[in-house]
Amino acid sequence: MRNRTKYILLTLGILSIILIYYNDKYVLTETSFDPIELKYSKWFFAIGILCVGIYFFNKNLRNIITKIMFGAFGICLALNLFLYIQTYKSVQIQKRYDEYYELKTCEKMEERFATDLQNGEIKYFQFGIGYDVELEKILEKKYDIEMFGMGCMIQSEFECYNKLVYKYLKESHNESINDIYRKIDNE
Repeated sequence: MRNRTKYILLTLGILSIILIYYNDKYVLTETSFDPIELKYSKWFFAIGILCVGIYFFNKNLRNIITKIMFGAFGICLALNLFLYIQTYKSVQIQKRYDEYYELKTCEKMEERFATDLQNGEIKYFQFGIGYDVELEKILEKKYDIEMFGMGCMIQSEFECYNKLVYKYLKESHNESINDIYRKIDNE
């Protein structure tokens, strides 16, 4: 096997194992299910590793085994890249949410709102059974506010932050959150 081929296979294998680790760590916590792509990628990686072992023992089939390794590691990498793209955004959202979850008092939330307002990174925490996708779109596009769905349990420190968002909307845009909801209902 030529050096170039070895380096390409080594790179494919290393990238595959790194992405398998990342996806195995995050895809289950972010999506709550074990995707079939992750299972297949692990199988293809195992096939690639098995072919590496066979390569050294069977000199007659080295050309075919090399092609199988390329295929197995390539498919493994492609499947893991697909999963990485799907989960990366939700992992980043979860990390941003965790920053706010650590703030346990209204005073700390008020300080964080002031920082967010200064940086142009205002958040809105929606409580309730259903997540309002239309509200999210409007807040994001028109007001540059990122929305998080919080579920049914209202948490007072997040409500403190939301009250500041309501005040910001009224002072800066002369609209309340109820006005935005009415617009959604009318459309």
